[in-house]
Amino acid sequence: MEDTIILGSILLLIVAGFFILQKFNRNKPAVDDHHEHGAEDGVCCGKHTNCAKGYDNSNLYFDDEELDRFKGKKQEEYTDEETEEFRNVLYTMRSDEVDTWVHCLQTRGIEIPQEVKDEILLMLQ
Repeated sequence: MEDTIILGSILLLIVAGFFILQKFNRNKPAVDDHHEHGAEDGVCCGKHTNCAKGYDNSNLYFDDEELDRFKGKKQEEYTDEETEEFRNVLYTMRSDEVDTWVHCLQTRGIEIPQEVKDEILLMLQ
């Protein structure tokens, strides 16, 4: 009987925690896709669909033409092998090139796999 009460209490706490987390996630602000970067901003934060930092697109070049085949592919559709291709390009560039590379991919219509996007955000902080 005592074991049943303890088990019931644990189950009740888990369910309550689940509902609290759901409420917290609903109250989170949406990502601002139309944020304008000021001149004082450092690197692109990667939190917006389109970065308006004012890049000079004429000079953008990275040795990553193999990624062009992913144009139009959604970030959640990548296989582990395809994600690894993005990761390989990412980790072969200098850290000061990362935000420009992300912008370059955006202008080419290439979405970055979510796992790699998370790594980029950690690198840019």
